[in-house]
Amino acid sequence: MGSYDDFDMEAYIDSRMLGITDPGERVLYKEIVGNLLKELYRYHETAFRELNERILAEEKGEQGDCAVQIALTDRKHYDSTDTFLYPMQEEDVRKKEIRCDDVREALERGEELRLFTAFFQTTVTALHGIPDGGRKFCGVIKTENREYRGTFVVRRNETYLRKIGKLYEIFAANFKPWTTVCAAYLRKLYDVFLVFVEDIGKEEEIREIRVDFEEYAGVVSCDVFPLWNLKEITEKTSIYPEPAFDKIHYEHQIFAHRLERSCQYLVMNQEEEITNIRRRNGDLLITCPQERPIEWSLYQVNREAGTGRYLFPVLSNQCRESFSGSITELYRRSIKTKAEMARLMESFPVGNCLVFRGYRIAEEVPEGCEDCNYNMDDFVRDEIRAGGRPQVLVISFSPEEPQYYLNEDIMSFLVTQVQWMFPEYRCVGELV
Repeated sequence: MGSYDDFDMEAYIDSRMLGITDPGERVLYKEIVGNLLKELYRYHETAFRELNERILAEEKGEQGDCAVQIALTDRKHYDSTDTFLYPMQEEDVRKKEIRCDDVREALERGEELRLFTAFFQTTVTALHGIPDGGRKFCGVIKTENREYRGTFVVRRNETYLRKIGKLYEIFAANFKPWTTVCAAYLRKLYDVFLVFVEDIGKEEEIREIRVDFEEYAGVVSCDVFPLWNLKEITEKTSIYPEPAFDKIHYEHQIFAHRLERSCQYLVMNQEEEITNIRRRNGDLLITCPQERPIEWSLYQVNREAGTGRYLFPVLSNQCRESFSGSITELYRRSIKTKAEMARLMESFPVGNCLVFRGYRIAEEVPEGCEDCNYNMDDFVRDEIRAGGRPQVLVISFSPEEPQYYLNEDIMSFLVTQVQWMFPEYRCVGELV
């Protein structure tokens, strides 16, 4: 039996017409019934094709168009002309000058003075030596006259991690599916604060600050800051908003020539009640109840240019382009077999660091797994989960380079992906 797509309505109408023996009735059928049905059929065919193309155009590219990519740099290697990656905070590109007066005033008020951000290029397990409340280290502040002994405290920088949490809310407001951001670098950024120093002369100038990071001394990079492929821009509604079909909302249009055609855009105005966001011929159309033009804050999501050179490799949450990857993204298919889980692990570029070996169900978290695992989406508080004490889904990996400092972070990223698909379990990873 042929499919519905094989059915030819016009041929069917013509065949029925040939079944009419009376020539007069055949002419009447052809002019009134045949032509009418053919026109109606053609109209519905055209409307269906246009609707189909519109839906596919909106779905196409979802797999990677809003991928978030993160790298690290320092001021020496930062390229301000780069059109792919931008500082997560603009103020990071400017060196913070620390003066003796700043030190004296802060300590007199009993406050800690933030000095700089340091990147700890080591494993998740090793960083447990720096507790959440911070850890004190000794060091010196060197001026043109002498060196002053000081005490410093190191705490994880939460600023960039909060931006990822905020990004999750922006994705939801823009009706975009969320894919865990590989925030491995952000978890290893620590702020260094001065908590005590010997009495420094008022007129002295600070030349150097040295901190003895003890067992971490060989893995610390100072004045490092993160880059990502999101550029903050502001655009105003290009023309006066037009009423939507419901006569309640208004469609705000930003002309294509003000946007990059190859980039996706995320609307950051969360105070607005946005009901729809779409692209049409390059224009950005935003539907909301505001009848007057609005100043829109947008994230421009840049696609990788492939020409940049960065101090640290770019980490991405973008799935490899594939038909199966697109279908999985579109239908959010759940994992039911070991092979499907392996394909998920292999679909992310960072999966090259680890080889998926298998999984097992346990009643308790295996010894040693607690310290080397963390959930990269731990800011999500609205996830629906079953109550009670869940069983543990233990996912095993073998590293390509056993000493690579990001192995545990990449494992945590992959396990977090699986956690979304298995909310009834607590998912953890282990390196074997």
